[in-house]
Amino acid sequence: MAVLAVVAAACAGSPSGEAVPSATQAVATTRATSAPPSTPVAGQPLGRGYHMLLGLGDRGVWMFGGETAGPRLGGRELMDTWTYQRSSGWSERGRGSAPTATGDAIAYDAASGRVVVLAFEGPSYESVSETWVYDVSADRWERRALGAGPLAVHGARAAYAAKADRLIVLDEFGETWAYDVDTDTWTKRAPASHPPGRRYYAMAYDEAADRVILFGGLGSGDTWAYDFASNAWKDMAPPTSPSARLYHAMAYDKKTARVILFGGAGTGEQPLGDTWSYDYRANTWTELRPQTAPSARAWHSMAYDAVGGSIVLFGGGTDRAHFGADTWIYDPARNAWSPAP
Repeated sequence: MAVLAVVAAACAGSPSGEAVPSATQAVATTRATSAPPSTPVAGQPLGRGYHMLLGLGDRGVWMFGGETAGPRLGGRELMDTWTYQRSSGWSERGRGSAPTATGDAIAYDAASGRVVVLAFEGPSYESVSETWVYDVSADRWERRALGAGPLAVHGARAAYAAKADRLIVLDEFGETWAYDVDTDTWTKRAPASHPPGRRYYAMAYDEAADRVILFGGLGSGDTWAYDFASNAWKDMAPPTSPSARLYHAMAYDKKTARVILFGGAGTGEQPLGDTWSYDYRANTWTELRPQTAPSARAWHSMAYDAVGGSIVLFGGGTDRAHFGADTWIYDPARNAWSPAP
């Protein structure tokens, strides 16, 4: 089953004040000239953080949920669904059957045209355990019971391993789970070794290498790779890497076969504005240093746009009280960020 994978970045009920200790790896610095966020206008998504972006293949980029500000700062949760195409911009979808819960684990099944969301939180920040499925062609959401799936998913992330046809989730305790969309079945994989439990990391599926790549999270600056076929995590320990961070975003670029990382929050939730690429086969992180880049931020999200061969970034902000509504496009071939028109 052909599946596109992205990293989700949506965790609405996060506690404030969480910080990342100083990294032992080389600390990234931002040398790009940051452009200011765009102003939201009618017919476009509200500024937000903790939302989810993913690629829909030739249908553009899809976005769901998030919040306008942290819950302790008077923000509200968003349960809206949007799609983005370079030719036409943003358009709202799914109005007739919007979900009543949000979560972090997300994937797009390209063969069936379905989006899967593992939800853990309701509109009033109450705890839930549900799986929501969105049919792209029918523009319709439906709810499934979670069943025997993971429960400790606050701040968890996910990636869809296309070759295995499974959604891979690392929960807060470091347990590895796999979800079969077609049979609606969760399986606890129990590999011999695994990353320590964590929250607010990022994951992306490297299609060329058939590996799920994980970086960072609360208190972490490590890089791990998961092979579903052998059920094995490997601590990659590259010689250089981005500084430790959380609330960052990653997306896999098919053309260069690299995972692209942007931003996040460092020590004391200081926003970061650096761009990196990871080459799994060479086990190398490279800071890309484009001349122009989005302003430093965390709580944003990114996804690969197959039509444009680029990566789309939306939202996030310098802190939980200031989430933007700007859209940026990254062209890996030119190592160039540009604001969407």
